[in-house]
Amino acid sequence: MTAPASAGLLGRVPPTLVLMTGSTLWGLTWIWLKAIDQLGMGPILLSVIAYGTQFLMVLPWVLDWLLNTWRPNPDKHPLSWRWLVPLAFLSGVAGIGFAISMVYGDVVRSMLLFFLIPAWGVLFGHWFLGEALTGIRIAAVALALAGAAMILGPDIQWGFSFADLAALIAGLALAGSNVLFRYLQNEPMLVKLSVMQIGGVVFGAIFLLVLPEPGAHVSLAGIVQSALYGGTLLLGAMLATQYAVQRLPAGRSAILMTLELLVASGSAILIGHEDPAANVWIGGLLILSAALLEARSQPMWTTQAAT
Repeated sequence: MTAPASAGLLGRVPPTLVLMTGSTLWGLTWIWLKAIDQLGMGPILLSVIAYGTQFLMVLPWVLDWLLNTWRPNPDKHPLSWRWLVPLAFLSGVAGIGFAISMVYGDVVRSMLLFFLIPAWGVLFGHWFLGEALTGIRIAAVALALAGAAMILGPDIQWGFSFADLAALIAGLALAGSNVLFRYLQNEPMLVKLSVMQIGGVVFGAIFLLVLPEPGAHVSLAGIVQSALYGGTLLLGAMLATQYAVQRLPAGRSAILMTLELLVASGSAILIGHEDPAANVWIGGLLILSAALLEARSQPMWTTQAAT
């Protein structure tokens, strides 16, 4: 596949810096999401437009690969369709759920619940990839779940809020899609990325048909802003993250990705004027500790092969 022009530019930048940039972008997505919501576009509709824009931008390189590399040698380069379909579904659920939680929930609280990804990743990696459940990794899972219980504790008697549930489901789905992304390491990154984008469009469209967003309405400003968000900030965050994690050791990647949590929480407190309760601070420290503990259980210095 002919590499996009950005690949040559990224190749001159240390993957560590690329991942830190991607994590920072992820941590700032809530600002644009809430701004678009103020235009009347619900988080599901804006996500469909954002992921659709991304897909159209990546499509030329995907078609180039399909036509010039895959089609002449389908036996040598088989596409794992039976795994690409669940990758699309899980990615769609994760993308839509993340947008819902950021728009309708408190950013700090929702991001912390979303960031249970390391705990789910440990369990999924063990069940589906046969990764060992060491004492450190079990402790990380326990810390993460304890942090979630601490955050949700005062509200459990009233049930989960819609934003809480969306954040939890999004993190769970993203952990599953990350495992599949690693499992499909022989597939080109942009092919997998386009499948994830299709998942966001298709799942979001189905969700809108079954359960339309109350109060949401389409406007030209909302469409333009959603497309700009998807084609710039969101696409940049996705490309930077996927590019870097395939070129960095797993442990170092996991530690650097906690920057997303710190940026989102810090910006929400400073810009969004959020004031997390004590139980949220304590739960957040437990979840952050779990992420760092899980990172330490991964290779720190051996470089992974890029696909």
